[in-house]
Amino acid sequence: MASQKLNSLSFLLLAIIVSVSVHGVVSTRLQVSPFCRTSRTKGLCSTMVNGATNWHDAIGNAISETLSLAKELQSKNGLIAPAIANLSPAAKKSLQGTCKESFQTVIDMLKEGQVALAAGDNGTLQTKLSAALDTDCDDELSNFGATFPLANMAKELTKKVSVCLAITAQYVGA
Repeated sequence: MASQKLNSLSFLLLAIIVSVSVHGVVSTRLQVSPFCRTSRTKGLCSTMVNGATNWHDAIGNAISETLSLAKELQSKNGLIAPAIANLSPAAKKSLQGTCKESFQTVIDMLKEGQVALAAGDNGTLQTKLSAALDTDCDDELSNFGATFPLANMAKELTKKVSVCLAITAQYVGA
């Protein structure tokens, strides 16, 4: 009898735990921003839109956050040197130039995207964000067999630009 009561109590406790877990998952899903429906990284997207209540603010917030990361990455361009230390001086110069230019392109395209957003030119906005998916630095380093020391930041930047594109793609006359 005591064993039966213990089993019933265990079952009840398990049912409560499962119910609470399912409720937590449902609550988390409900917190995904409506501007992030088409994003592959809905959690990152929801963070980037930062509670925006309209499409314009959502994409504006996302671009601003992406631009901050791009500028941080550009400021760390000097960390590439150790990864290419064994290359010829000409190759080093070329790679460092490619990376500097690549980071600047991303920054420029994001800034131009902000201008297009302010002007209500969503076609140009999408074009500029697409151009911000510049991976020339990482690609060139890979071609030379160098490990990009800022690879994780570069991947995060690419994810954030992709989130911006996903938000832009959802524009429906907002």
